[in-house]
Amino acid sequence: MAYGTAPEERYSYGEVSDEDRREFLKALGVVAGGGVAGATLHDLRGEVASGAAGGLAEMGEAVRAGLTGTLDGALLAEELTGLEGSFELLPQLASMGVPEQGASAYQELTTPAWAINDHLAEVGFFASAEENLPAFTPDHIEETTRQLLHIEELPATLAEVGFAEGERTALVTNIVNSREQLSWWMKTPDYPPAEAVEDGVVHEFVAPLHRRAAEGALLWIDGLDHFLWQNEVLVTDEMIDRGLWDVKSMLGGYYLLGSAARDLASGEIPDEQLSALITGSAAIAIIGQEFLRNDVVHIDDRMRAPREVSLP
Repeated sequence: MAYGTAPEERYSYGEVSDEDRREFLKALGVVAGGGVAGATLHDLRGEVASGAAGGLAEMGEAVRAGLTGTLDGALLAEELTGLEGSFELLPQLASMGVPEQGASAYQELTTPAWAINDHLAEVGFFASAEENLPAFTPDHIEETTRQLLHIEELPATLAEVGFAEGERTALVTNIVNSREQLSWWMKTPDYPPAEAVEDGVVHEFVAPLHRRAAEGALLWIDGLDHFLWQNEVLVTDEMIDRGLWDVKSMLGGYYLLGSAARDLASGEIPDEQLSALITGSAAIAIIGQEFLRNDVVHIDDRMRAPREVSLP
């Protein structure tokens, strides 16, 4: 459980416990038996029915039709290869600990993802997703997660970038087990217009939901170089370890998003998988942000490194 979270919130740091697994299955209407910790995606798929994908297929078809430009499959494939390299750098960050002043190690992780992001924004990908996909309602989270479990290629895609079996499972179970955080993220039109409020967030200044999730994750990662250096006296090894899982999760969400866009460019992705992967990747990015904030950024006295005691 992350620092600062409510007792009912469950979040797996790369390993799914029995309790996390039962909570996940319970939320999807499955009465869990005496399963073991570390259940695989294959195990969960066997326990969770896929359900009807008709709604997701219609949404995916609408997202595809709503693009205002042409996806560049070659660009997406090239940048995804670059993003694969970012995952290879994560062990070095673990060894480094707190970055030195002026370092850019965390920012370098996101360079390929920003290139993907700019292209998706340019062709209207995020705008179409905003128009044609719902916000994170309980029904949509459930339907999306059922579909994710039954995407045959999902485990192999995540394995390509270094997600171990337990980590792959955690990415999916965290979507459902952290559904409270997801429900806080509204679609742009759900914010009030400027003329309706005197102070606060208005929809004229709010990016589309899935773009906000994706870019927010990248911005959080980019800010870690300076933040960790600035707060070195407070930061512990445990905070670094947890934060790196959050970073890996967010990059994993972005890799799934970019892979879905690449396959859309080549016409090799079913509509129901497209909508499930857009929603699922945004959910993973959001959850990573929520818990990175709790794990690393909002440091309180329970979390911080011990104070140095000056003796007379």
